Amino acid sequence: MDLVATVLEKPRRKIDPEQRRAEIMQAAFSCFAERGFAGTRMEDVAAKAGIAKGTVYLHFPDKEALFISLVSGVASPILDQVGAAVEQQAMPPRQMLEMFYRLFQQEVLDTERRHLLRLIIGEGSSFPAVTEYYHREIISNGIRILRILLERAASAGSLRNPAIVETPQLIMAPALMTIIWRSLFEAYEHLDADRLFANFLDTLFLPEKGETP
Repeated sequence: MDLVATVLEKPRRKIDPEQRRAEIMQAAFSCFAERGFAGTRMEDVAAKAGIAKGTVYLHFPDKEALFISLVSGVASPILDQVGAAVEQQAMPPRQMLEMFYRLFQQEVLDTERRHLLRLIIGEGSSFPAVTEYYHREIISNGIRILRILLERAASAGSLRNPAIVETPQLIMAPALMTIIWRSLFEAYEHLDADRLFANFLDTLFLPEKGETP
């Protein structure tokens, strides 16, 4: 450990490895949100956490691995809950999609986690290891779940256009729209996410019996 790192590091104390890992991830989250992915260095994360850079490398081999650990915790819990409901067929497809949007709003859009998705959208093309992981582990799983829901809705005759089954990615469009809007335009014009999601679902699903078309 060099002299500068020794001076910067906080007084040593015994910390559980999982706690240390969580502290590093919290520091990394702050750095990524403030500086972006390209602008953040591992030494920035170490300084934010008050530890030596070498300690960060003990837990994460590089910046990509650190960022991947962060983003994997954003969408996975949402997909886990929706996926479990899909397997159990706990509710009709529209209600499941309503749950998906509600969880997205609660766990991502209305929290600081939205900055991580903003970074993937804005900088992901420059870091293929990150986008490849996110597509393989999260996006592909989400598309699989959405396709199942849409197929069930099409079989039940509740979709306005059954061909939407061929492009389940469209279901993610309103969620991505809210991230982009919050990042760029919210200061100038408020976007009502609740109304956006509800109106989008109305364009997908036929009214239930007894409802006004």
